[in-house]
Amino acid sequence: MPMAWTLAGVLAGCSGSDASTQRPAIDPPSASVEDPAALDALDATIAAHWQQAGVTPTEAADDAEYLRRVSLDLIGRIPTADEVERFMADNRPSKRAALVDDLLARDEFADHWADVLAETLLGGAVQDRPRLREGLHAWLQTQLHDGRGWDDITTQMLTVEGEVQLEGPAAFMVVHGRKNQVEALTGQTARVFLGLQLQCAQCHDDPDDRFTQAQFYGLAAYYARTRSRFAKVDGVRVPRIVDKPRGEMRMPTDEDAPGDRSGPRVAPAFPALAAVADKDESRRRTLARGIVGSPLFAKAAVNHAWARMIGRGIVEPWDDLGGLENADHPALLEQLAAELRDHDHDLRWLLHRIALSSAYQRSSRGPDDGAVAREHAFAQAAVRPMTSPQLLRSLLVATGLDDVQGRAFRREVQTRRNHLRKEYELVFDDDEMASTDSMSGNVPQALLLLNGELTNQGVAASRGALTQILERHAEPDARIDALFLRIYGRPASDPRRTELVAFLDARDHAPAAYEDLMHAMLVSSEFLTVH
Repeated sequence: MPMAWTLAGVLAGCSGSDASTQRPAIDPPSASVEDPAALDALDATIAAHWQQAGVTPTEAADDAEYLRRVSLDLIGRIPTADEVERFMADNRPSKRAALVDDLLARDEFADHWADVLAETLLGGAVQDRPRLREGLHAWLQTQLHDGRGWDDITTQMLTVEGEVQLEGPAAFMVVHGRKNQVEALTGQTARVFLGLQLQCAQCHDDPDDRFTQAQFYGLAAYYARTRSRFAKVDGVRVPRIVDKPRGEMRMPTDEDAPGDRSGPRVAPAFPALAAVADKDESRRRTLARGIVGSPLFAKAAVNHAWARMIGRGIVEPWDDLGGLENADHPALLEQLAAELRDHDHDLRWLLHRIALSSAYQRSSRGPDDGAVAREHAFAQAAVRPMTSPQLLRSLLVATGLDDVQGRAFRREVQTRRNHLRKEYELVFDDDEMASTDSMSGNVPQALLLLNGELTNQGVAASRGALTQILERHAEPDARIDALFLRIYGRPASDPRRTELVAFLDARDHAPAAYEDLMHAMLVSSEFLTVH
């Protein structure tokens, strides 16, 4: 559609409800950041961070900007038009805190953050076994729904044993440890749960003197007796994880021979772990106790959550907290990690805390001069691309396809979700912690959106949100504002509205003209990014 590209240029300057099912009432996060003393303590640390960096923060995000950002970060989609209107009409001083509480109580939160955690835990290592990822997602969703702490979730994943169900905690061990890939499992354990990059030490001492090869294999020794494989049970292949009574880890003698373990034996030990094995306790259980008891465990969880919510870690990258000898980290990381431990490693509490912090509530709009420094110091919100799950969910909201009547079509959309997800993940294959230098969208993204079946069905004037808008509003101004509210979460500015009315006038306000407008909005940077 050439006209859509013309409109995309016009829209480039721009920086029907499907109300979510609520889960049953549960206890709120263990402490509310509406507590002025708690909030002031965190914001004081953030202000000191800004002062140390020598930056002046941008203004606070306005309500529309904040609502869109926090909705994408907590429930994985843009807000509906009804949600925008309700929030904008709310005059309570505490409405942002109430909004965050509401979002964290929804089923959509558990679904979205199960996506986030599954991607972090498995990455691309499970492409050949999608059922393992789906099973882990389902289990994580239940854990988050029930308010389990990250320490409990981690312990279950690291100590699972026996013939296990796919809808459970086994995926991390099975994916990374299958075929006796002890080294891969060790590296991922250190990265995800301790925020340590040990991979260089697998073959030799780290060139930056952060870790030794002996330390790497000391951590690997906790897995030396663990075997992960698939077994047939009643004709069905299921994961089986067992710990043998004997087995030791040996150092490699030839770094050019993958899998070589012909050197001296190494006892299970790692400097960041303080756990001593109990009698008759498996090595993996000792490892799990040591990990969740390590100061690095809470720091890694905080750094990961901060990076997901704000676009970069307090220590960057989020999964590299540095060497074992240097335990000094920014005060902001130390403070949040201590608070997370005090609140039983409650991820919902942590996200609540971040979402209402002064750093998270900065606007992404500011002068070009010094923008990079402000973003690095969390004094200006970074503009970042949507993840593929965020984009897919947001497209369904923006186009109204989740509201389309008719069982056959709804089943069709549901059965294609997994296919669409793979399609989007293939094209939007950016590191989710990527820098903000290239976050304005690109041609493959736009082409996928323009030509994708989901989007084409969504903008067709015979169904979905566009149909509702054209039926409910007769005036072009009202139709444009309704589209902007649906897709961008805000009304159009007066100059933009005037430009778009002129475009529609030239097309005699035909339904196809509105389809082109909606297409252009869906491929614009404003829609494709979290900002």
